[in-house]
Amino acid sequence: MALNLNLPMTTASSMIIAETNPRKIGQLLANIDGQNPLDIASYLYIELEILNRQKVSPNDRIQALDAYRPLLINTAQALAVDYSNAALPLHDNAKVAAAAAESLWLELGYGYKLALVDLQNKLIKIGTNKISAHVIQHAMHAIAEHALVHYQTYLAPPEHIWGDLHQLYFCAVQLGIQNVNVGLFPYPNFSIENSYVHALLMYLSDPQHLTQKDIRLAADFLAHHIGKTQITAVIPLESTSGAFIISLKSNKPPTPYSKQKDAPNPSTDILLQTIDLVRTIHQLLNNLLNNQWPKDGSIPIDGNRNDFIGLLTHLIKYWGIIPKRIFSRSQKNGELELVVGISDIYHASNHNNSTTTGADIDTNINTTVRQILPINPSRWQILNISAAGMSIRRHPTANKNIRIGCILGIKTKNETQWSLGLVRWASCGNRDRLDIGVQLIAPQAQSAIASINGREHNEMVLLLPEIPAANQAATIIAPKGTFEPARSLTLTYNNVYQHIMLTKLIEHSNHFERIQYSQIN
Repeated sequence: MALNLNLPMTTASSMIIAETNPRKIGQLLANIDGQNPLDIASYLYIELEILNRQKVSPNDRIQALDAYRPLLINTAQALAVDYSNAALPLHDNAKVAAAAAESLWLELGYGYKLALVDLQNKLIKIGTNKISAHVIQHAMHAIAEHALVHYQTYLAPPEHIWGDLHQLYFCAVQLGIQNVNVGLFPYPNFSIENSYVHALLMYLSDPQHLTQKDIRLAADFLAHHIGKTQITAVIPLESTSGAFIISLKSNKPPTPYSKQKDAPNPSTDILLQTIDLVRTIHQLLNNLLNNQWPKDGSIPIDGNRNDFIGLLTHLIKYWGIIPKRIFSRSQKNGELELVVGISDIYHASNHNNSTTTGADIDTNINTTVRQILPINPSRWQILNISAAGMSIRRHPTANKNIRIGCILGIKTKNETQWSLGLVRWASCGNRDRLDIGVQLIAPQAQSAIASINGREHNEMVLLLPEIPAANQAATIIAPKGTFEPARSLTLTYNNVYQHIMLTKLIEHSNHFERIQYSQIN
């Protein structure tokens, strides 16, 4: 088949000859192993760029790429530490690390794709299928990791990623090797089809709504259960839940069957079905809810149970019954002020910028007031608004402190109260552009100090009022790790003491817990 992959230009001659001897490459890499990851990344990128711009026999190219690959994987994992837990938009160090990781995966993918093209252009192809399986799967892995860097930095991956993945899979099908397992590290039980589906489902997990940590956890979790998916020809379906259309002759990602505007084309489209995968996740979720930890290793035994309950619930939603928008959006121009986190919301809600802190309060809740520095809210532009929330864009001077799942205080110029919202999704762009989706959860909040049973230090918390019209009970926003069933708290606000007992964890993220409570008389 004719391959039209995204590739660099190669030349027959070059002033610098690429090293292709695996033994010499190993010796050179041994000399730099242990250095700073950015320095290693720079060296690997230069060597791969030289290799990928020259005409080299496919066997020599593959041997060289295989020699570079283990250190490249380790280096990319080290670089990910700098951007996979960073606030948005990324600070300079995180940007550099992400760009370095992206370049490494891009060049590695180039190399294996070049080798495949050369193999397919051979006049005599006897015995090439095994080698073709090797390069297709390694190319797919590099492309998928390239996309994952974009997901973890909330950037849209380039369109050629999808065209390359579709062509690589179609090539494997034509060669009859899509179910060949070449022992790919780090997923040794993957076939080419498994690698392809894994890349597609990571896109379909809607990573804009996940934290950087959860994006990687989702990828590792999916690797354990990828065999419960199925690719078939397009067929009529009684239910479109867990069904996605893939157009093999396009540069487009998979589309939920239920959102297809035109009828699928059986000659160019295929069907991905995930219903068995979703059933498996449902069972694992039920086990976690009943405090039963899975024995298959798909969820780390040292993982946070509540975090994985949230992640599995999210994956069921996006790999199963695709959610539909409930409220329509309307365009709106305007600006608002924004503060991030419980502490800043607590301080901003005090008009005189004076408050009590946990350090000022003893175990008997004897509070003293001290002057603190004023909170400086950031300016953001409103893009659109709905009944449940809004999309807003960061002003260039705003702080770089946004994370998925963090709690916000927001108010427009004419408002006196701070409304509370949650960051549900993020989308980054050039020049530190950052758009976020905010779900509004309360029109106002009461700041308070909580003396928590079993803790030495008091905590700043936010009390959210009951909203009968929305059937929403009164809740408390507290730091992560606060909730324990029947735990008692003493709240202090407006010179009032209130004793409460925590009853139900309503929602949580890496940054807060929202808890229902009852008053203790």
